[in-house]
Amino acid sequence: HSDRVARLSVCLARHLGCTQEELNTIYLSGLLHDIGKIGIDDNILRKPGPLTPEELEHIKKHPELGCRILHGVKHLDKVLPVVRHHHEMWNGQGYPDGLKGDQILLEAKILAVSDTIEAMITHRPYRTALTIDVALEEIYKNKGKLYDKEVVDACFRLFMSRGFSFMHEK
Repeated sequence: HSDRVARLSVCLARHLGCTQEELNTIYLSGLLHDIGKIGIDDNILRKPGPLTPEELEHIKKHPELGCRILHGVKHLDKVLPVVRHHHEMWNGQGYPDGLKGDQILLEAKILAVSDTIEAMITHRPYRTALTIDVALEEIYKNKGKLYDKEVVDACFRLFMSRGFSFMHEK
């Protein structure tokens, strides 16, 4: 999961014109974004059904746990805020800090879209994998609500350049 998120994030970042240094940060952030799940109960991570509110709150701790795990590791200072904020949402309803809009680093906004797409198109214990068309449609519906408009637009440029075009099939 983390490798695919890292690779997709770099592709999106390239479409957004990020520098090589930013691409390096994004790639490392993608690889490490879920490291905090080491501290999450495996029974919750592998649960086949819906999570209780308490279980959901437990999972929401993984970005902060990830930052604690990585804190003090040389050369990861630029990765820490991306790991911490990859679940922040454009409208401020994300976690852990409730950041919104331009308060969120571009790298974290990119990771949020990549992580969401990859999670949707991969089989999970609680549901089967969705098609890429369904995942892209979901991202598009939440453009400017949960996800940064520029990042969503870059996502569509990327996938449409690779032959995905659900918008033209309706």
